[in-house]
Amino acid sequence: MAFFRERFAKLTNLWTVSSVSVSQYGTKRLAKDIEKECTVSHADIIAVLTALPSVMRRYMAEGHSVKLEGIGSFYLVVQCTKTGVADKKDVSAKQITNVKIKFRPEMEASGRKGKRRNVLVADDLEWVRLASPKKTVKQEEP
Repeated sequence: MAFFRERFAKLTNLWTVSSVSVSQYGTKRLAKDIEKECTVSHADIIAVLTALPSVMRRYMAEGHSVKLEGIGSFYLVVQCTKTGVADKKDVSAKQITNVKIKFRPEMEASGRKGKRRNVLVADDLEWVRLASPKKTVKQEEP
């Protein structure tokens, strides 16, 4: 089940819904659960998950996006100075002020005509109001 809480939007002066994470699972927990679903050892899974960020970083630095089948794609986007330049030939990397990683989840047909769904969102997702008024995310390891 997923959790939500009420949130007041000052801009519209209306109440709305906000999703809430009640905890955060880390690499060790992922490895433990992945181990149950395949024949790879816990140590090997940890090694792969630990190496993944540096390999992804290198690929994106070389101008590639990285697609993890069944998950989605990661790619670089840049933020630039607020003012542009009048002439195309004056465009340069000096205008880049920040680099971010964007994630595009993998999508698949949902069964409804023309509809697609995010593969990381469960079909039977159930939303429950969180009793606690504050959002708290705690690190949870095995």
